[in-house]
Amino acid sequence: LQRQEALKLPRSGWAIGLAQRMARERDILASLEHPRIARLYDAGVTAEGRPWLAMEHVVGAPIDLHCKELRLDIRARLKLFLQVADAVSHAHARLVVHRDLKPGNILVTPEGEVRLLDFGVAKLLSASSADQTRDTPYTLAYAAPEQLTHGPITTATDVYALGVVLFELLTGRRPWEMESAPIATSIERILND
Repeated sequence: LQRQEALKLPRSGWAIGLAQRMARERDILASLEHPRIARLYDAGVTAEGRPWLAMEHVVGAPIDLHCKELRLDIRARLKLFLQVADAVSHAHARLVVHRDLKPGNILVTPEGEVRLLDFGVAKLLSASSADQTRDTPYTLAYAAPEQLTHGPITTATDVYALGVVLFELLTGRRPWEMESAPIATSIERILND
């Protein structure tokens, strides 16, 4: 195909429900065509029954590291963030909630273009709300309160995570430090502070 692709091929037995989650990710990515969202090129299942996705190979750095390494000023950081907001808005307009927005899932290419990655735990809002709400992986530092309490997931879930990412881009730190705190303390801070 004369292009380099990234292959997502999790180890067999990686997690319960993996095939269903990857099928959902395939369907969601197929509905999202946007220059700021990594493209899905193909999908399938190996002879052993392992699902795979062939996606756009993005060369870049996580947005927080990109900003630090280039010592970007606030205006440049906000320009990058607006690219992220545009990609998330596109997903929301198609009733897709990412649910794991964090710097590691937002890469910036050497040309300064943002690419949003990893819709592996995304939720399609038109799907039944009974699925995809409990026991869904998340990154604690960026998780919205409703993710921690197993509440209803809406576009506000992503807006919360975007707020944490923006806070981090502008201040160089997260709203609260969690590295040395017990998980229960971190959850309490997110829910009450």
